[in-house]
Amino acid sequence: MVLVDIRGIEVDFPFNPYPCQLDYMTSVIECLQEGKNGILESPTGTGKTLCLLCACLAWRQAYLAQIQLNQRMQLQEFQQNPSTESQELKDDLQYDISQAAFGSNFSDRTVFQVPKIIYTSRTHSQLSQVVNELKHTIYKPKICILGSREQMCIHPEVAKLESNTAKIHACRAKVNARICHFCNNVEIKKDDPSFSDNILDIEELIELGGKHKVCPYYMARELKSKADIVFMPYNYLIDFKSRQANNIDMKNAIVICDEAHNLEKICEDSASFDLSSADIANCIEEVDNFINILQRIKSNPNNDEYDSTGAADTDLDVEDLATLKALLLKFEEILGDIDLPSSGSGITKPGSYIYEIFKQLNITFETKHLFMQVLDKCITATMSDSRSLRAKHFGLEKILDILTLIFGTNNLDMASTSCLNSKKYYKVHIRSDNNLRKWQTARSDPWTTAKKVAREGRVLSYWCFSPSYSMKELVDQEVRAVILTSGTLSPIESLVAEFQVSFPVQLQNPHVIDKNQIWIGTVSKGPCGTALNSSYRNRSSVEYLSSLGNTIVNFARIIPDGLLIFFPSYPVMNSCIEHWQSSGIWDRICHYKSLHIEPQQKAEFARVMDEYYSSIRDKNCNGAMFLGVCRGKVSEGVDFADINGRAVIITGLPFPPSKEAKVMLKMQYLDENIGFGEYKSICGRDWYRQQASRAVNQAIGRVIRHRNDYGAIILCDERFNHKDSISQLPKWLKCYVQACTSFGLIQKGLKDFFSLAGNLGGEVSSEKAALKLSSAQMGKNVSRPFKKPASNEKNAKDVVMHVASLKPPGLAKVQVSSAKTLESRKQVNLLESLDKCDENKPANVISERDDKVTLSSTILNENITMSDVEAKINVVPVVKKTHKIILHKKNTNTGNRENLAVTYLRKVRECLSGDSFTKLKALLATFKKDRNLEVLINGLSTVFDDPSMYDLAAEFVRFIPDHLKRNFETTLKEKFNC
Repeated sequence: MVLVDIRGIEVDFPFNPYPCQLDYMTSVIECLQEGKNGILESPTGTGKTLCLLCACLAWRQAYLAQIQLNQRMQLQEFQQNPSTESQELKDDLQYDISQAAFGSNFSDRTVFQVPKIIYTSRTHSQLSQVVNELKHTIYKPKICILGSREQMCIHPEVAKLESNTAKIHACRAKVNARICHFCNNVEIKKDDPSFSDNILDIEELIELGGKHKVCPYYMARELKSKADIVFMPYNYLIDFKSRQANNIDMKNAIVICDEAHNLEKICEDSASFDLSSADIANCIEEVDNFINILQRIKSNPNNDEYDSTGAADTDLDVEDLATLKALLLKFEEILGDIDLPSSGSGITKPGSYIYEIFKQLNITFETKHLFMQVLDKCITATMSDSRSLRAKHFGLEKILDILTLIFGTNNLDMASTSCLNSKKYYKVHIRSDNNLRKWQTARSDPWTTAKKVAREGRVLSYWCFSPSYSMKELVDQEVRAVILTSGTLSPIESLVAEFQVSFPVQLQNPHVIDKNQIWIGTVSKGPCGTALNSSYRNRSSVEYLSSLGNTIVNFARIIPDGLLIFFPSYPVMNSCIEHWQSSGIWDRICHYKSLHIEPQQKAEFARVMDEYYSSIRDKNCNGAMFLGVCRGKVSEGVDFADINGRAVIITGLPFPPSKEAKVMLKMQYLDENIGFGEYKSICGRDWYRQQASRAVNQAIGRVIRHRNDYGAIILCDERFNHKDSISQLPKWLKCYVQACTSFGLIQKGLKDFFSLAGNLGGEVSSEKAALKLSSAQMGKNVSRPFKKPASNEKNAKDVVMHVASLKPPGLAKVQVSSAKTLESRKQVNLLESLDKCDENKPANVISERDDKVTLSSTILNENITMSDVEAKINVVPVVKKTHKIILHKKNTNTGNRENLAVTYLRKVRECLSGDSFTKLKALLATFKKDRNLEVLINGLSTVFDDPSMYDLAAEFVRFIPDHLKRNFETTLKEKFNC
């Protein structure tokens, strides 16, 4: 461990931190010391989680020590002056000292509080990774991790139920009846050190609970009261109902939202709802069920079936249930009477319209408690262990949640505030839903008073369009500080504008990697020159689908090990797959890598991922390719470190559906509120673009997962060349973006990058061995040493041999045999260079040794490899930048022009089989004699039979006589259908 002093706090860090890690921890401690909110962006792979944990726990440790010191000093002073203070105050201080040492002092009677850390992330799998990072630090705080019954219940009867709602009700019923022995054992085992003193992730807690016959769900709630850090998904914190259900005390807490790039949506969704006609119909059925049961109980009060379950003791009244049913039927009628446009677009009303709807049901702030009490009684009855009482659809609980959201649980003096917030932040949207089942309950029930029967279902939506509504509510809980952090928060200004909360501490960190560990480029055209544009109008065209497929085929040949492909949406991915399978492109991709597709079913995900990782480790495979979608599970939270993800290809900009009502209303809301907030706001169009950019940035983050990792990022859409698209990439990535003008240059750049990165393999492996991977990652992301791609391309070394000014000192003796030989070089085009490549002809010597090796023989002789050349010529590579300048520099020097021909032939030799290359030589020899362009092009289309090789064939133009160039280019395009 390394002890680092940051703003007066001594932080124990597992290793010597990088500068960006120091900056990150400095910002974290600044937030905690000064009680300020912060937005901290740090790229994936920079050790963000480790820095966050170490900085927070070090500060908390120092804070606790300071509290103890202050308390003892004050206690000593009071003991010396007993007449000045009462004995009661001294007892309070002594109590505080003993409690603060354990970080569990949160009672109202205390003078000092040690802030509790509430660490949230998007999913439990991400939280498990955080817990495993914590195990690798020197800090050993008391922790707990909160989860749902669906994840944590180990009761055999409850666990086998299908839906989470069913598990909730079954669990509550057994706990209330005290017949769940797992829950009963919590009180006995809550002080067991195996639970309280160990750092357990959710899987370990469940395993330990099973071993000791203790409920993990209720044990976690018990451990929460004494925990220094509480881990939970951030919807538990944002959602008011979840926060209440888990009894989360926010006062003076440090709130950390990791992976906060989705927090805006979570805030909006937690304050919104959608209620369908089917939901209301389900509620009516549930009420009917209760009425029938109560009527049977009333007619036969001595029935043992109901007495044994406590159903007879319920305080539900048939008249109350009848009133409730009548209100629900009236609710159906009101929604059905609303006229909707024939276009199917629905209607939109101000947020306050929701109160007008419920006022027609006589549900207002003054009367809502009567309606809610009846609903609560019904729901409580479903918690019994009676199968007869247990509701089937649990629709009543949804209605109760909706009323709580609209009217709140506050006093009447909050009514005006609620109405104002509704008008300010919300919209009501009503639309038809033909997929919902018709209102059969309303039509067949003799109680219905509806004058007309609806022919289609309706959906009532109450949408919040400002995350500031939930964020302000969170900050108002008297938290000490809120820290939002992720690898992709840019642009930060728009986040602040959306949340409308002050974030004085802001940071955008660089990466810890070197520039030779990252390659990023934009690809505007495919191998045949067809534009790559995945816009709505273009994404279904055969030309685009073929061009994208051929592009991926070419990259699959070059990129080693794991390759990730991300599409804008599932429909786009499916249409690409369908076309590629019918056109043969799919088989060509499979020739290079095994293919795996992200499933839409949650149950299939683990299996597909295991198959992908197995293919990566299979020595008989050349790696694997994973097809996923932006905003999908793979793009959001899966780690593809090292060989699991050597490159990521983004096939388009994943804009939200522009015609979707919620998207249109969000943009309209932002446009209407520009300039009205305390902080600078954004317009709807900017928000729309940023949604696509953030999804792209999150997908990009799947590669380069640690200091010694490396990978390529390929943006395959011409729209990525626009300045606004580049400007919304992560700050650390913008300076590396290359906009290549031809597909050949992109291929060459990737080849050079992976060849250079392969040379770093030994260094990467040795450094990586010093880093400990979390057990969760070890289970899923098993890596093997990097396999250097087979390639004979050493262009940079060849350039050194031809340009004297670039030769390093060790090459001073390497020279051309004589000036006379140089003067005799007159071939300056590909055809003459090909003659020189004939093995039977002597070539110019470029080594002073007796063993003569020529560049041309290296190209054409399969028995001679570049390693043989290197053994005879001690070549030292030059920097890549110089390499590119030399290759594309226009120069009349015949030596350089010949080098272009030789280099080009080497590239062709790598792509063609031996037979094809022999045919090419014969074809060029024939063309040299008769200059028949038509025969040449027909022959080229036979030799380069793969459409993806068009760019390689098109490069012949530089060696064609000037008067034939235009004709060559035109005819070749026609031949390749480009």
